[in-house]
Amino acid sequence: MRSKLLISALLLLLLVSALAIYQLFVLRFENGDLFPPGSSLRSDPLGSMALYLALERTAGINLRRNYRPFDHQQPTGSTILLLGIDHQRLLTASKQDSAQLEQLAGRGNRVVIAFTPANGPATAAATGAGDQKKSPGAWGVTPELLPDEPGSSPRTPLRGTLVDTTTALPQEALFHSRLTLQSPLTGWQVIYAAQDRPVLLERRFGTGSLVLVADSSIFSNQRMKEDRQPALLAWLMGANRTVIFDESHLGVTEQGGIMALIRRFGLLPLLAVLLLLAGLYLWRASIPLAPDNSAQSAGPTMGVTHDSFSGLVNLLRRNIPSDQLLAVCYQEWQRSFAREIKDDPVFRKELHDAVSRSADPISGYQRVARLQAERKIR
Repeated sequence: MRSKLLISALLLLLLVSALAIYQLFVLRFENGDLFPPGSSLRSDPLGSMALYLALERTAGINLRRNYRPFDHQQPTGSTILLLGIDHQRLLTASKQDSAQLEQLAGRGNRVVIAFTPANGPATAAATGAGDQKKSPGAWGVTPELLPDEPGSSPRTPLRGTLVDTTTALPQEALFHSRLTLQSPLTGWQVIYAAQDRPVLLERRFGTGSLVLVADSSIFSNQRMKEDRQPALLAWLMGANRTVIFDESHLGVTEQGGIMALIRRFGLLPLLAVLLLLAGLYLWRASIPLAPDNSAQSAGPTMGVTHDSFSGLVNLLRRNIPSDQLLAVCYQEWQRSFAREIKDDPVFRKELHDAVSRSADPISGYQRVARLQAERKIR
């Protein structure tokens, strides 16, 4: 009894621990701080889940997240958002990476690359950042940081002025970053500039386009709440009806294996049922679900055997009264040994007298057995 209580307590403790761990992971995933800034899976101010949910509720928009590299994918006619990228990757990007993005844009996609907000040095005079020349990065674009203005807060946004007046965009847009994107005049079209330096660029590749944004916070949950710029967001999305939030560049990738297949085909409820059945089987193996009645049997008998003889005895007891048992047996014996009894009328009469005159089945059986033994001797 004590061992059963200990096993029950252990199973209950394991169940409570599993529920606690599950609840902890649910809270972390709901908050989204397990994912990098810019991820559409993140619901805190640094994520972009608010924009994702808003587009999800927009009629006519085909929305999805991408967890795989674009090496073996062929999306066409889509807007692909790569948010929260460090601007240093412009300087370290390989030609293969640049060519891959150009091929994506050349297939009619609008590829939007938004860089993580960055603060500049304290002043231009103190660091010489204003005169510093850097080697060009991918597509000839050079990232540079504007120095913070004296007496201003590092969080003071830059006011970008619309340069391309042919687009239906507001004359001013706020950029919460000191990052600028210097580029050669050929190929790139400056959409917005701050302090005469580009902060939003666009370039055509085939039937698509590539867009560079100096401030990815435009897409963030915080900006969706405090400083939403719907006209600029609509222009960034373009005319494509399919929008892809890329998560693979942030390191959020889909790994192959059994669990990936289970999630893809919606088999998580089936897995939970199988785990529940396994738990019930272990419980049943350790603690019987039905009470054990063997310990409640009365008398000193430790076990009961069941064979053909005991079954015959029980059958006879239920169907033949004890005072008629010897007569029934005599009738059956007569049918089985009819020829033997017919050849010996004296023995037949002795048997009949023994059966009819014996009130006790045991004494009658003993007398019949004695008569049969005497007949064999004669």
